[in-house]
Amino acid sequence: MSTLQSIVRRGTSLTAAIALAVGAVVPAVPVHADALNPLTDRSLTLSSSAPGWEYLDGSGNPTYAPPNSGANGQKTGNYFKFKVSSTAVVKTMSFQYCTTSAGDCLAPGDNGWNSGTRNPDTSTTSDLNIHNDNAGEVSNANFGNIINTSTGDIQTIPGGDISTVNYGTHPGNNYTGNYIVMYNNGGTWTQSTGWDLSVHNVETGTVGAETATGKNNYIVLTNSSGMSLTAGQEVQVLFFASDNDFYITNPGSNEFFVKINTYNDEYDGGNDYLGLSDLAPASEDYIIDGGVTVANVMNHSIRIQTKVLETMQFSVGTVDPNMLASDDGDGVSTPSTLEKALYADTTGLTGETKHGVCDPILGGMSPSDPVNVLRMGRKTAENSLEVANTFATHSFWRLSSNSSAGATVYYSGNTLSNTVGDEIAEIGSTEELPKTGEEQFGLALANGKLGSAADLDLDNDASPDVFSHPVDYTVEATYEQGADDTATTQGVDDSTTTDNSGNSSWHSPRLWPLIPDANYDEGAGTLNGTPTAKFAFVSSSTLIPEPIASENSQVVDCVTGRMRYIANIAATTPAGIYTTAINYIAAPQY
Repeated sequence: MSTLQSIVRRGTSLTAAIALAVGAVVPAVPVHADALNPLTDRSLTLSSSAPGWEYLDGSGNPTYAPPNSGANGQKTGNYFKFKVSSTAVVKTMSFQYCTTSAGDCLAPGDNGWNSGTRNPDTSTTSDLNIHNDNAGEVSNANFGNIINTSTGDIQTIPGGDISTVNYGTHPGNNYTGNYIVMYNNGGTWTQSTGWDLSVHNVETGTVGAETATGKNNYIVLTNSSGMSLTAGQEVQVLFFASDNDFYITNPGSNEFFVKINTYNDEYDGGNDYLGLSDLAPASEDYIIDGGVTVANVMNHSIRIQTKVLETMQFSVGTVDPNMLASDDGDGVSTPSTLEKALYADTTGLTGETKHGVCDPILGGMSPSDPVNVLRMGRKTAENSLEVANTFATHSFWRLSSNSSAGATVYYSGNTLSNTVGDEIAEIGSTEELPKTGEEQFGLALANGKLGSAADLDLDNDASPDVFSHPVDYTVEATYEQGADDTATTQGVDDSTTTDNSGNSSWHSPRLWPLIPDANYDEGAGTLNGTPTAKFAFVSSSTLIPEPIASENSQVVDCVTGRMRYIANIAATTPAGIYTTAINYIAAPQY
């Protein structure tokens, strides 16, 4: 009670004192009308909240921890968002990093005092530092590529000089620049250009007295034209980290605060009223909205370790199941008895079973067929060869592997020979057209080639891509037979597409991204009359396997090769039953 009475008795003099104190802060130059109105809805998002000394990936190397990524606390980007309270033109913005939200400013960090004498162990400590070597503004031409103008969200993660940084999740991201200033213009985010960036050390203490770190903790953006805004309008200021041009190193621990101010005049870098001596603390004469902070805190990354084991599927056979119909589940059609029989060989599948995303190649059309046995020659003459005609047959292989460095497929085998050792001459390592009347045995991929007569690149452009090297299912009437002769179609059945609809992993049978070897890439085409297809074969592959298709920079996703074989004989080729066994070898590169 006595305390309360004492307060009441002092009420008059206290009121006078308050009036005097308020009068004392009125500056000689009138304060801007909105100087005391703070920025609202303000936030700071870090590209990484890892401490600055933590900048390696889970394996302890920088491969998957590039600048501006979550694992890299040494080279981070900072994204500010706020709403203004004024209608004044903003010509300067400042961002000051401190250990406290008000009062004196000590730059955040563990080491400090410029020389690191406070904490010389930098393996688990770091100071906040703003590195600026050649920071540039993101061009307006690239603004729409980086920012979703409807939401204001970042669509890709730019990183300044991208030539030294590989963002695997954003291929083709080659935009330069380190910062963007933008505002919400009636629901459309619009870039404000013409801003210049500078960084400084602005602390109230001194290094010698150990009340300052001496590190750069202050960013100034200034623009002679400025940015016209209305009260409540939303602004974003985005700083992106790059390898060398610009980045912000996080402090090693604890929380930090960023003081944000906006000004209605341009900062010229000198010691006038907007010089550094007045910007920290900034002169209220030119503040529009300010005196506010945003906060953040450092945290160690959670490191998760697991393993993805090497996988590989490689099937070799005589029938591609994509040629076979199946019930697509729509209830409209039911597979025929023949279609069911065709599927009886697929490890328990029936014609009523949907196609899988990557069904393995089959060894035959039915369980009663010999596995992976092909016949070549005229059917009505016991599959025999003729001097006047080229005969052919075909098989398939299908490969999937999670090997990041691709894979190579080889063949190994001898030419056709009879039981007493007579051989049909191999074509050799250089591709040739079929030549009737001469001994020839050869093989090639019937997947097309860019720029050749047998080109099967469906989008007809100048480079291999997802449309390149689709499987050619066409056969040459009379002269070519295969184990899949009884299939209702020679091509991908419609049910394959239906059965895999909505599954992004499915694609039509193709060889890409494997690229066929130049001597084995023209197996699609005609064989008789005016031949266009070309073939090669070397029997030395029995000892040293011969490569026919390869890729060395990405995983191999369900690629399919259709192998086509030809044989020609001369009038002097010895009689007999000729056979060979060709083995296919897949070698993934991890």
